[in-house]
Amino acid sequence: MVDSPSDQSLSRRGFLKSTAALAVGGVLPGSAMGGEKESGSAMRYRTLGRTGLRVSEVGFGAYGIKKPDVIRYAVDRGINYIDTSHCYRGGKSEEVVGEGLKGIREKVVLTTKWCPYHIDKPAKKQVFIDMLDRSLQRLKTDYVDVLMNHQVGKESDGLGVDRLKNPEMYEAWETVKQAGKARFLGASGHNSDLMEVMNWAVESGKLDVILCRYNFLDYPEQQKLIDKCEANRIGFVAMKTLAGAKGEDLDNFRDSQTSFKQAALKWVLSNSKVSNLIISIQNEKQVDEYMAASGQDLRSADYQVLDDYASAFSGQVCRYCGDCQAACPDDVRIADILRFSMYEREYQQEGRGANAYANLVASERAAHCLHCSGVCEQACGYDLPIRTLLIDAHDRLAAGYPLPARDAAAGAG
Repeated sequence: MVDSPSDQSLSRRGFLKSTAALAVGGVLPGSAMGGEKESGSAMRYRTLGRTGLRVSEVGFGAYGIKKPDVIRYAVDRGINYIDTSHCYRGGKSEEVVGEGLKGIREKVVLTTKWCPYHIDKPAKKQVFIDMLDRSLQRLKTDYVDVLMNHQVGKESDGLGVDRLKNPEMYEAWETVKQAGKARFLGASGHNSDLMEVMNWAVESGKLDVILCRYNFLDYPEQQKLIDKCEANRIGFVAMKTLAGAKGEDLDNFRDSQTSFKQAALKWVLSNSKVSNLIISIQNEKQVDEYMAASGQDLRSADYQVLDDYASAFSGQVCRYCGDCQAACPDDVRIADILRFSMYEREYQQEGRGANAYANLVASERAAHCLHCSGVCEQACGYDLPIRTLLIDAHDRLAAGYPLPARDAAAGAG
């Protein structure tokens, strides 16, 4: 059985348990709701750590948003936390968010992200400042509530935690904070060094909010971090909450009582120490489906659908732990490639994964895996068929976006 967030007894290979003990229709342990409703809203709200900001339990992940009306629809129904980034679709996400928030900016807690490496710029004070200024122009506002260091991790930027120690970034932060352009500082990440990065972020006392992966398939290591966040009054925002979001198969996990997506979100929110979660939203239907998880107890039907999902897909979902990387005889970016594939296939964010894959150098792509025996699989604690997943990802991503001419031939070898 999928356990409540308070159960820390899981091992990597001993995840699944029998569901025989479930009491049909009963509420199971780990369902304490930490939020409070506001008058006239079905949404519950929690406090984002020491920021004191009241945020909706379900936040709006704006990577793929294309229609401003969807933003307004979500805000009207109680979603008040909006997450975007300067690099999402080349700034298009921020532009749509800005349009959607015309006249209602003060109703939301707005987060964006900065990171010079995404635009091949040096991590210097003025570069950071200029990036935020461009974001504010696109967002049509003069400030953001939370400014994140985006995607901190050694696979993403080659630096990992050292990026959070950059004095130029903190000089830029002090400048924009004093100018009233940003209120609170945070960091996001999902690489294999997630625990090192986020523990430093919390212990340093320099950041107010962290954003990292957290879901029912990938939580034992995170709980200690969440406990530390609570002790230090750091806001903990969860992402990657759908545990791989095997989208094309989700209809197999729906019935009149529950849906997989709602069950997965309810599992995250059942941890009262989590500030809130963000999930990618592109239309009104998703707004209604996702916000229905707010304030709801986990019931036996929810645990059953999560158990069924885990049984079907636990051996296909990468946890980004990095254990396989050291075993790779080449430089294949295993976890990143599987994440890119998830964006393209499960999240149905057309071009996002293919574009990211095309930007890898040839030696980092999965074409090597065609002629490899799959030694990486021996190191995987979750028994994933890594080689098969990588070959499938390469076929899909390389076809979806032309590789750069300078190394397309090399990437095919």
